[in-house]
Amino acid sequence: MFELTYIVLNAVGGIYLFILALGAARRPGGRRAEPVDNYLVVVVTVGDGRVLPALRETVAQLERLGLRYVVVSSKPVGVRNVLVVPREEDGTKYRAIRWFVLNYARPDTWYIFLDDDSYPLDREFLRDIAYYGARGYVAGNGVIVPRPGRSRLAYALDWVRHFDDLTRYRFALEVLRRPIFGMHGELLIVRGDVLREIWPAMGDTVTEDFRFAMELLRRRYKTFQTRTRVSIKSPNSLLDFARQRARWASALGEAVRYRNPIPPASAAVAALLAAAGPLTALYGPTLATAVAALYAAVYIYGSLRARRYIVDVLLASTLELLAMAAGVIHRQRRFYVIDKT
Repeated sequence: MFELTYIVLNAVGGIYLFILALGAARRPGGRRAEPVDNYLVVVVTVGDGRVLPALRETVAQLERLGLRYVVVSSKPVGVRNVLVVPREEDGTKYRAIRWFVLNYARPDTWYIFLDDDSYPLDREFLRDIAYYGARGYVAGNGVIVPRPGRSRLAYALDWVRHFDDLTRYRFALEVLRRPIFGMHGELLIVRGDVLREIWPAMGDTVTEDFRFAMELLRRRYKTFQTRTRVSIKSPNSLLDFARQRARWASALGEAVRYRNPIPPASAAVAALLAAAGPLTALYGPTLATAVAALYAAVYIYGSLRARRYIVDVLLASTLELLAMAAGVIHRQRRFYVIDKT
C-alpha cells in the first residue's frame, strides 16, 4: 500500500507538471495581422445597484480603447449603447445572451463577451482574431488578471486564476486547441455563425460559459487563447468568493453530462494535491509535493500583491476546495449576483 500511494503521488504529480510546463512554454498568437473590423464587444449585466460601479468602469475602459460595444442589460442603465432584455426573455445570463443572439447576432461578425466587471487591457485580441480566424479557429479566451475588490484575501486568492490561464488553460486552448477544462465568460470570443448555431439550442444553465465550451468540444471546433489580458474585479467578501466557487462546481455535473472526464478528474487531482503536503511526512517528497509547492508559491505571490499575511492566504486557500465541495453537494439552480460596488 505504501509503494502504491508513492507511485500514484509521483504519477499524478508528474502528469500535472508536464501539462503546466507545456502550457507555460506555449506563446499564443502568430505573426502580427491587421486587426479585424467585423467585431462587437457585448457586455452582459443585470443592471442593478450591485454592479453599476463596475459596469461604468468597464464601459469607460472600452471607450478609452476605442472599441465598439453594446451593453445587454436586464434594466435601463445610465450608459450608452444599451439593449434592454424584455422581461419575458430574461432571468439568467444564458437567457439574456440567447435573446441577443436570436435578435442581433450576425454570422459574419466576431462577438467578444464580457461580464460587467471585466474589461480588456489592450486591443491585441483583434489582431489575434484575424490571425486565428484565417486558420479556421472559431472561439477563444483572454488571460485573466485580477484587480482588488474590498476583500484583499479574495484578491490574493484570485491570482490562482491568472496562473491557471497561463498554464493548464493555455495547454487546452493553445496546445490541444480544445477547451477540455472549459472557458470563462471574461473576454469570451466567438465567431457569429458558431454562436448562432450553438447558443440558442444548448439550454438554460447557471454555468453557461462552461456548457458552451463543452458544445464546442463536442463539435470538435478549434479554440485559441489571445495575448490580451482581461482585468476582473475580485469578490468583495470571502462569502461572495465561496458562492462564486460553489456555482462553478455545477460545471462538474455538466462535464459528466457531456462525457468529459477531465474537469471531474481535475477536481479530484486538486484534492489529492492539497493533501500532498501533509502526506510528505509519510512518503517523503514526491512530484505531487512539487505541484503543491508551486501552487503555494502562487498563493504567496497573491498575498504579496494583496499585502496580506502569507499564512492568512494559505489558510484561506482551502475555501477553493471547500466551496467547490459544497457546490457539488448542494447544486445551485439559480445565478447568484455577487456585490461589485
